[in-house]
Amino acid sequence: MRDHSELTLRKQKDFNKVYNRGRSKGSRFVVVLYRKNNLDFTRTAFVSSKKVGNSVERNRSRRLMKEAYRSLEGRVKKGYDIVFVARNTINDSKEQEVRKVMEKAMFAEGLLSSGRTDK
Repeated sequence: MRDHSELTLRKQKDFNKVYNRGRSKGSRFVVVLYRKNNLDFTRTAFVSSKKVGNSVERNRSRRLMKEAYRSLEGRVKKGYDIVFVARNTINDSKEQEVRKVMEKAMFAEGLLSSGRTDK
């Protein structure tokens, strides 16, 4: 198993590659931006801008996205950089709703293997 810090997208140049040359899929609560990274593992980042709200709301939105991703992580295909950007509609949602929306968006873009993990 890889170290958690190695699986997190951190460098600005990597973010810029995803933003400028990657693809995106919007959904109700989250925008999923992704790009192949030519590695044997997938790196992720969870972003929440000031449009989402104050620091408490931004941190909650990141926690919601991380927890939703954690439940899907076993099905995510390897070799991608994925950035999840919160929309301001995420504030009044539950983790299960966010997970369903993220799952649908990622599956539509071919980032998830088939097989649902409804809990």
